[in-house]
Amino acid sequence: MQRNRDEVRVSAAPPPAPPKKPSKRPKQKVQALKKVVLPTTLRLDNLVNILKERLFTVQKAAESIGLTDTRPDRLLTAEDASLLALELGFDPEINDEAAFDLFPLPLSPPEQLSPRPPITGIFGHVDHGKTSLLDALRSTSVAAGEAGGITQHIGAFEVGVAHMVANLRARAEKKAAPPARDVREGDATITFLDTPGHAAFTAMRSRGAGVTDVVVLVVAADDGVKPQTEEVIGLIRSAPDVGVVVALTKVDKPGVDTTKVKQELMAAGVEVEDFGGDVPCVEVSSLTGQGLAELVETISAIAEVRELKAERAGRVEGRVIESRVEKGRGNVATVLVLRGCLRNTASLVAGTTWARVRTLLPPSGKAVQSAYPGQPVEVTGWKDLPAAGDLVLEAATEDEAKRAVTNRLRRAEQEKLWSDVEVINEKQRREAEILAIRKDEEEKAKAKGLRGNAVLHAGDAAVEELVGASDGPKELLLVIKADVSGTVEAVVGALEGIGNGEAKVKILSSAVGPVTQGDVEMARAVGATIVGFNVKAPGSVMKDAAKGPTPVPVHTSPIIYRLVDTVRQATADLLPKTIETRVHGEATVQMVFDISVKGRKEPKRIAGSKVSNGTFQKARKARVVRKGETLHVGVVSTLKQVKKDVLEIPKGVECGIALEDFDGWEVDDLIQSVEEVEVARSL
Repeated sequence: MQRNRDEVRVSAAPPPAPPKKPSKRPKQKVQALKKVVLPTTLRLDNLVNILKERLFTVQKAAESIGLTDTRPDRLLTAEDASLLALELGFDPEINDEAAFDLFPLPLSPPEQLSPRPPITGIFGHVDHGKTSLLDALRSTSVAAGEAGGITQHIGAFEVGVAHMVANLRARAEKKAAPPARDVREGDATITFLDTPGHAAFTAMRSRGAGVTDVVVLVVAADDGVKPQTEEVIGLIRSAPDVGVVVALTKVDKPGVDTTKVKQELMAAGVEVEDFGGDVPCVEVSSLTGQGLAELVETISAIAEVRELKAERAGRVEGRVIESRVEKGRGNVATVLVLRGCLRNTASLVAGTTWARVRTLLPPSGKAVQSAYPGQPVEVTGWKDLPAAGDLVLEAATEDEAKRAVTNRLRRAEQEKLWSDVEVINEKQRREAEILAIRKDEEEKAKAKGLRGNAVLHAGDAAVEELVGASDGPKELLLVIKADVSGTVEAVVGALEGIGNGEAKVKILSSAVGPVTQGDVEMARAVGATIVGFNVKAPGSVMKDAAKGPTPVPVHTSPIIYRLVDTVRQATADLLPKTIETRVHGEATVQMVFDISVKGRKEPKRIAGSKVSNGTFQKARKARVVRKGETLHVGVVSTLKQVKKDVLEIPKGVECGIALEDFDGWEVDDLIQSVEEVEVARSL
């Protein structure tokens, strides 16, 4: 039986699809999960610390896997913790020894808490009187060092409110100050961070663990709200748990208008009490002492309303304010106690280092055996320098401290390796992509019959197009080294904001210490620049950095503004250049004629012209302008004076001009001898 033709057509196999053109961009590989080691049991907030995720993010993930109890102190089993880690993109491994670490203890019941002093920071625009205000407060503090000893500058100081107010009032009224005495137990006190614009404030806030309870916003009465004032206001808004008081400084200057400054503050979002808001504003003069007592009383009142409390017993918890290496004392860190009791026999862990405490030194300069919440002390005995902002936790034993630090160092090394691998892989992927596209475009150019520089130009143009169309701004990768942890934070803060939508700074790593061979190797692998503040690079390291086809730029200086300028210029160098056209000569077409050219079928059209301005040169490009509109820009193929080939024609001389790929001359056309110059841009 014969089959129907329509049936045959329907059942016939479709013709093979044409092969797809390979994409220029290679497919992105799926990233592997990051490994994380977890203990058998742990609290939800401890898992937050291990994964370095936000509490809210982990709580949402817990709800998505069916956990209804998402309290921070909720105890998780190994199974629950593993499921949560997987949900958040980690590859968990249960190993109690490898996961051992120290974490903050749960909060004690309210009845076990005692009042603590407010931690107060002083912030504001440069030259608005922050340093003078701190000096005025320090000079009237009642530390025992004032009575003849040497008061230590350790990054923070504690003052007794009642005695300090009496002292400041006496100074303002030009009366004799009361006798100096130490702060006594039971006295209401205030702890001031005494580094203006303290770098640790931002560092601690960025880690979600700010220690500042009250911010004194310093605004000069003779200058008003300035850019850094607005930056501090932005910081305050991001920390709603912080109390605020405005200190209007320099009110002793003649002609100041404090009402105008308060109006500026209102416009900036600071609602001062004088205009119906809830932010107190105190007018002060560090020179005469006016208003200083009222400022201290206001800070104390804010603290009293907030009922600041903490445990005075148990294992200590604190924050590193600053750290440095000191001759004769080794690694020294100023620790602000937040909870518990810090004793001079404690074993401490901070970041990736630990300490067996040797001495505790308060601002008075006299060693103490213990320190309590709100008190700053210098701690010696650290194996390495902790970083400003690091959380300080007490271990039960020295062995526990060592175990915790060993695991933290291992995790930090894994994270650094992971980060380095990602950066290196991305750099290599990008280079391979650029090479493939260049090769492809050059092959296409050869197929079209192009040769030599024309082929190379085709490859360059394709690469420029790819780079120009790449996602996001270009990045200047930095490795930062500095002498002290506090200055590391300051340098990072000064450099990380440099750039715009086309080029910006990306900080790969920052650490305390000199520039090392390892820094150079890492920078060379990823194409980074090394920046050192107040540190040196040994000659052998500098020699190695200058080696090879890819030298590593190393910039060191004890002046931060020089480093800022250097980095800003290096970032600006990443910006695409602008092309500026410069006219060196002009000729006007007076007649048009044809000449025969050997090897060419059709005659070549020549513009008989006269140079009217400057010098017309054959080596430069020519731009044809007709009635103000540019018709063509190209290469000069012929430049003749009478019948002689020449390289240039001066003003007032007649000549014949021919261009490659252009024959459409008309009388009165303007021919310009031009130079296209790349001009660097600035940020």
